[in-house]
Amino acid sequence: MALPADAAADRSGLVEAAVARYAHGLREAGNPLVLHPELWASCEKQARQILGECVDALHGTPVEVAQEAELASMALGVQRSSEKVPPIDSVHAARVLFDAGVGTMTEAAARLPADITLPRCLSAVRMLHEAIFTRVSAAAIGYESATLRDVGEVSTARRHQLARDLHDHIGSSISLALRCLDLYEAERAKGVTSTRDRLADARHALRDVFGFTRSMVSGLRVNELHDGLKEEIDAYSAAASDRPAEVSSRIDGDESWLPEQARQELFLVVREALRNAFTHARARHIDVLVSIFPDAVHATVTDDGVGLPHRRDGEGTGLTAMRQRVTALGGTLELIGGPGRGTRVQVRFPLDGDRDGDRDSGARGADGGVR
Repeated sequence: MALPADAAADRSGLVEAAVARYAHGLREAGNPLVLHPELWASCEKQARQILGECVDALHGTPVEVAQEAELASMALGVQRSSEKVPPIDSVHAARVLFDAGVGTMTEAAARLPADITLPRCLSAVRMLHEAIFTRVSAAAIGYESATLRDVGEVSTARRHQLARDLHDHIGSSISLALRCLDLYEAERAKGVTSTRDRLADARHALRDVFGFTRSMVSGLRVNELHDGLKEEIDAYSAAASDRPAEVSSRIDGDESWLPEQARQELFLVVREALRNAFTHARARHIDVLVSIFPDAVHATVTDDGVGLPHRRDGEGTGLTAMRQRVTALGGTLELIGGPGRGTRVQVRFPLDGDRDGDRDSGARGADGGVR
């Protein structure tokens, strides 16, 4: 449906203002995407699509990122690979576009009626975030596949690794950010004052996306866990749950026995199990127990939710990624439960120095649903 003339003009003006900010930011940084006309043409076209979706959300129009946009972004990633555009330049451009879009939408939201300013602004920023990172993820896949094809290094293991990384790091952090925003809106609507700063949690999750994306495209390995295993589990539970007290966690044994790579992989498996419990189980309580022995690790995530169906049509991306991580550590993962009887995710893997090389080569991952 066509917009009225004044609304269409307002939409066009907001998009043009944001594109101008975007181009200015890229020029200041000397980004090649704006310095070369052939690169800027495709970059500007994509930016206009993203910003248009954001403006529509600001005006209260329901918007979803079209599948065609993901396919176009994947093709754009292939193109930039063939033109030898360093991936970090694309990541930097995404950040500049996000900042430009937020600035323009914030100014525009200030002109809206007071009673709808905050929800419309949140909706627009969420749409901007989703539009950018859906395309960034697709472009990264296109770039990666083209690069690996060109150098003859495409392998099933590498594709699985990339899928797990996109799922567990980018997908999980984006899901957490959106959940924090949903919880913020729900608590605000009920007049509830949360003990959590949901917006700060969302910002932290988005910073994690940027940090991991940079490390991935530049080939760097980063230390994912800044605190102890229990602290990281508790922090995720508090941010993702609307009832922080529903999760109890315990670490038995000496965490220093865990090699750093195994510790990171274990956290990603536990976090995916928690994410699934929050999303699907409708549980009243979730227990996390990690037992660390000198030669092995046992971990369980148990919820008292709706349980597993009698029949399941295959495994989701999340469970597949969890199994691949645990298998790379030389261990096993079991899913125990039934309808109305809750669910237990049980992980076991050995600790021995001989598997360090295997862990480094095969155990990095992605996000999805167990059920």
